[in-house]
Amino acid sequence: MIAALLLAAASASVPTPPGVAPTPGATPTPPKGPTFCAEWIRQSNEGYDRLTLFRDRALVWKTSRGGKDDVKRETLPPEETDFYCRFFGGQEFWDLPADSRSGIAGSFASSSAVTLTRPDGSRKTVRFDDFSAATAASASLRSALEGLKGIFLSPLPPASRFTPDSLPPGTLLKRFDGALFRVNRLQKDTGFVEIVGVTEPYSQFVRIDELRFRFAPPEPAP
Repeated sequence: MIAALLLAAASASVPTPPGVAPTPGATPTPPKGPTFCAEWIRQSNEGYDRLTLFRDRALVWKTSRGGKDDVKRETLPPEETDFYCRFFGGQEFWDLPADSRSGIAGSFASSSAVTLTRPDGSRKTVRFDDFSAATAASASLRSALEGLKGIFLSPLPPASRFTPDSLPPGTLLKRFDGALFRVNRLQKDTGFVEIVGVTEPYSQFVRIDELRFRFAPPEPAP
């Protein structure tokens, strides 16, 4: 025991040889590419909002009204950040027109600019306003942004609220922007459901474990 202590003390007293840098301590590896996945800036005569999702899991919502600024911050779980960063990098959003503003003016109408990024450094910015015509892709983008903002008001529903047994065909799902969808087909073996818009004429397959990022939990049948 004494010999071991003496050896440790001797090792600690040995100076670093000249020209050799000391071994640095372990530091977290910063995410590659742009520092954020998505940023939504919304402006009106009343002020502006800026919602930013950073790749290091930070979600920041800054508002300015009447000269008063307010900043809210949340740290998202890794799985939520991973989903949204992958989601916002989808090709359907890269194919959106850069400017779909209607040109209709209104005293309380707001205009938005959304900048999306991918890990390779590419960026896409889309602009729209309250009167812009919505497509399936633009509506999906806006609903995801609204879902992110809603995290500051209440946490996302747990995965346990979305199970194959709670999603039989015919189940209604409300997206965070209020749009209604109906489960058309359930694929338990692959973990996907096909949903069809009640008011929007299109369908898509969605992973069951990712529904909670965009939809409210299904309500039990009366």
